[in-house]
Formats: sequence, C-alpha cells, structure tokens
Amino acid sequence: MLAEFGSAFIAAFVTLFIVIDPIMVTPIFATLARHETPQRQRRIALEAAFIAGLLTFFGLAGTFMLHHLGISIEAFRTAGGILLFLMGFRMFFEPDGELEAKKPGPKASARENIAFFPLAIPLMAGPGAIATVMLLMGSPATSLVARGAALTATYAVLLSGVIIMAFAGKIADALGRTGMNVISRLLGMLLMALSTQYIFDGIRVGILEKIAIPA
Repeated sequence: MLAEFGSAFIAAFVTLFIVIDPIMVTPIFATLARHETPQRQRRIALEAAFIAGLLTFFGLAGTFMLHHLGISIEAFRTAGGILLFLMGFRMFFEPDGELEAKKPGPKASARENIAFFPLAIPLMAGPGAIATVMLLMGSPATSLVARGAALTATYAVLLSGVIIMAFAGKIADALGRTGMNVISRLLGMLLMALSTQYIFDGIRVGILEKIAIPA
C-alpha cells in the first residue's frame, strides 16, 4: 500500500506541478502584489493557495456536478481560457492598473482581491488544473490509495507555490518598476497565448471533433 501511495503521489505531484506551474505564477504574483508589504504578500499567497484548494472539490465531485449541469469539460476549459485572456490583456496594456485601483478615491471600494482572481482562479486552479485533478481522482476505477495520493499531491503543489511566492518581494526589488512592467507585459502576452490555446482546445474537442464526419 505504501509503495502504491508513493508512486501515485510522485506521478500526481509531477503532473500537477507542471500544469499549475507555481514558478510561472510567481512573477505574475510579484507584479500584482509589488506595492504590498511583505506580510501582506505572504497573506495573499496563503489565501490564494487556500482558495485554490477547491481543486479537491472538483476532484471529488467535479465530473458529477458538470455532468448534471450539462456542462462539458471542454466548455469549462473554453470559459477559463476567456477569463485568462482578459487577465493577460490587462497585464499587457495596463501594467500599472493595479496601482491605480489601490489609490484612495472612487475606485477604492472596487479593489479586486488578487488572491481570488487571478492567482487562485484561473492561474492556480485553472481549467487545466481542474481537468487534471478530475482525471486523477474522478475515475470510478481509481483506488482509494491513488485518490488519497492525488489529494495529498494537490496540497503539496499548492504549498510549494506559497513557498516560491514568498520570494516574490526580492524579485520585485531586483527588477525595479521598469523591469516588472516589462515582465508584466511579456507575461500578459504569454497568458493571452496560453488562454487562446485553451479556447482552441475547447472548441476543437467540444465542437469540431464531435461534428467531424468519419471517413
């Protein structure tokens, strides 16, 4: 049993680490939270990981819920891609938008909780991560040991993300405002490209492949 748990944990951890990619999330976090205090940054990172823990809910009940709502995983991936595209668009064209939203004034009441959006959703708990967890835990043929290993691996990846994001302040100090703006725009372009791929995949699998006429 221990050997099965270990092998399942390693496989799930590697898969989820690649899909969630906390290393990529870190510079985005550093850009969005660069004007926060180090204590506040750590709290935001912890909140993002806690919120992203909803991955376990999708792992346990996601397939059942989407099926009974009549929602395919392809549609879910497409919707997540649209959200990610909007985020990348704002990062590319308005890298200082978060700073403006934090200034006192009429916009103060409309400040966004970056721990929820975009860090937890859709970056850490995006459509790819949700689909991966659902595949690792959602199959009726998956043993309880393998499901427990996948669940543990999910929390381990999220915890590793918090630890990596703890160095975000040092990254911001080293690069400065200009450097962070440059990275913000580059990452915004990358996010738009990634989200476009999500949308393409959702349309291709959800629509084109289903209506394709067999040869």
